[in-house]
Order: sequence, then C-alpha cells, then structure tokens
Amino acid sequence: MTAQAEAPVLGAALPAWARATAACVDLVALGRVVVQRDLEAAFPDLARNADFVERLRASVDENLQALQGVLTARLALEDVRLTQPLVFATVQARLRVPQTALQRSYRVGFAAMWQEWADHLCARAELDDIPRREALEALCALTVVIQGYQDHVASQVAESFARADDALSRSRAHVRNGLVRQLLGPGAAPLSPSDLVTLAYPLAATHVAVLLPTVAEGAAERLVQGMRTAARAAQGLLHPVDLSSTVVWLANPSGWQRHSHDALVEHLRLLDVQASLSDSRPGPEGLRETWLQVQQVQEVRNAWGPEQSPRVLRHADVGLEILLMQDRDRARSFVVDELGPLAADTEQAQRLRETLQTSFQLGSHVATAEALHLHEHTVRNRLQKAEELLGRSLQGRRTELQVALRLIRLLDR
Repeated sequence: MTAQAEAPVLGAALPAWARATAACVDLVALGRVVVQRDLEAAFPDLARNADFVERLRASVDENLQALQGVLTARLALEDVRLTQPLVFATVQARLRVPQTALQRSYRVGFAAMWQEWADHLCARAELDDIPRREALEALCALTVVIQGYQDHVASQVAESFARADDALSRSRAHVRNGLVRQLLGPGAAPLSPSDLVTLAYPLAATHVAVLLPTVAEGAAERLVQGMRTAARAAQGLLHPVDLSSTVVWLANPSGWQRHSHDALVEHLRLLDVQASLSDSRPGPEGLRETWLQVQQVQEVRNAWGPEQSPRVLRHADVGLEILLMQDRDRARSFVVDELGPLAADTEQAQRLRETLQTSFQLGSHVATAEALHLHEHTVRNRLQKAEELLGRSLQGRRTELQVALRLIRLLDR
C-alpha cells in the first residue's frame, strides 16, 4: 500500500495526548536547528549565501508546518501541497548542487525533526504517567508518521530537482555548445563575462584536447571525471563533434607536466577507447590550436586504418606525418625517391619495409626477430635484400629512409 493511500490515517494513529503534544512544538526554534544542521551537513559551501539560506529556511518552515498538521491529524498526507521545498529543489539544480547533497539534507533535517517531537512525546508521557507500553506505541506511531511524510515529500522534491536539472542541463549544454563553436571559429571574438560564466571553463588555462571518435556525447560525459582525475586537471569541457564523436578539453591553470600527459594516456588505454590527443597549449588560442591538432591526429589515424593505428594516439607521436602530409604530391615523390623498389605495392616490398622499420626502431636483429616472430637469420636476409634493392647501405641517408617508411603507411591508404 502506498504512502498516499495510508495518508488519511497517519496522524490519527497517534493517541489524542500525543497529537496534542505534537501541536505544542515550537516550530520557529526547531526550524533554526534544522536549517543550521542542513547547512553544516549538506551545504557548507553555501552557508554564507544569504539568498540560498533564505530559500532553505522557507522550505524547512513549510515542511514543519505541514508535518505538524499531519501529526495532529489536521491534515491528511495526500492533501499536503508544498511549494517552497519544490522551489528550493529548483534553486539547488540551478546552483549545480549535487542531488546527493539534497538527499543528505533531508535525512539530517528529518532526523532533527523526529528527535524534537520524540523528546516532547517522551517528556509528556513521563509527566502524565502514561503507561510504558502506550508511550512506546505512541513513539512508534510518531516514527511511522514522520517517515511516511518524509518519503512522500522527498520523492516529490527529488522529482522536481531531476526535472529542473534536466531542463537546465539541456539548455545550458545547448548554449555552451554554441559558445564553443564560436570560440573555434575563425577570428573568434572574446566571450563576454556572462558567457564565460555559462561556459564554466577556464579559457586562460593550459589545455589538452582529447578527441573520442567513437564515443557519443552521453557516453563521453561519464568519462570526463575519470580523465580529469587521472590528469589532475582543474576542469573539463565537453563538446559533441557529431552524433557519434566528442571532443573533451582538460584545463590546468599551472600548465601541463609530462607525467600528467602520460597518466591521461594510460587512463585512456585502460578504458580501451579510441582517443586522439593534442599537445598542451595555453589560452583561448590554445583551445583552437588543440582542436586543430586532434583533427590532424585523427586524419593520420584514418589514413592508417583501425588495424594499424594504436587505440590512443598523441599529436607528438605523429607530428612528422602531419607536417609532411601537408603536400601529398611532394610526399609521394619523396617516398618513391627514397625507397625506390621498396615502395612497390607488393607483399615482398611490404615485408621488407616492415622489417626495416622495426629494425630501425629496436636497433638489433635479435629484438627485431622477437618483435616480428621471425628467426634472426630471416631478419638478416630481409635487411640484406632491402639493401640490395636500395642500391646503398641502410645507414646511408638513414633519417630520410625512416621518414619515407613512416610516410608510405599513410600514402598507401
């Protein structure tokens, strides 16, 4: 049976002497106690906000009056119509107060209310020499009434909070997305002070952008806090790129250290999501530059293909590819000139290129053989064959050869 169906008999369950006692509680004094305890337990950061405290007090006062009406059987629970608690829930949503704080305030507040009414009931029972069993039954009935009232009201308040929070989130997200698009546009003008408040992100800080090409906005929202924690970032800014991809900026007012970058990369690897990361750049212009960087990284990822590109790819890892791919025709000519027959689109040429590039990276035949699951003699034979096709020593123009091997991975796509 629901609390609403039980409402007409809740207060009547108390004996007449208990209802009379409930009517004698000083609601003004009790209200001050409840407000103070709520502020200490749930809203310590807002204790000096006069408007917030006044809204809280109005909510508490209306709850106390309604609860006293139910306890004295003057008011059925189903007839309780509250205004201020619902207004206060909307205020909390607007101030982005977590719903957990709202719930904590109700637990603490109703505990204080129960204690006050229970103390009065026990004192009256002792004064009037009420039989112990009757006094205990009255105390139990009091508890049931207060708990029923709390459940009835808290559910309404939670629903009001959720509706307001959802509406505010939707409208705020829409406005913030517009501001981000404005910031990323060419010749973007500085945001106004009110727009900066709406954006709620420190543009003057140093930024790192993380493009999540396969994560939609809703799923990305659940990842932002973990990314902030891993990188020890002060704030995060989320922006949907399209229906299936999202970019997240992380801000650090004091700049980014290498260990913060590494911690963020490791966190993303553990999440096993595709992520393209920028370098760190300061200020509003840095926001735009990091956005450009992650787009460039993503272009390299797309050119490599999902099988060839790592799940987490940093701008620093592919800066050379990005630079040289600005002119694809010249890049292709460079590759053909440097690789000669090794640039051919054949399985043999591809095997030789893979072996050559791995050898350059690892520096020894043994390590190369282990990495490619080959015999060491096979590695030696392939390197010798590559040298024959090039017509020169592998150590000659080694830097150009390494660059060409990196570029052909993109040009082949």
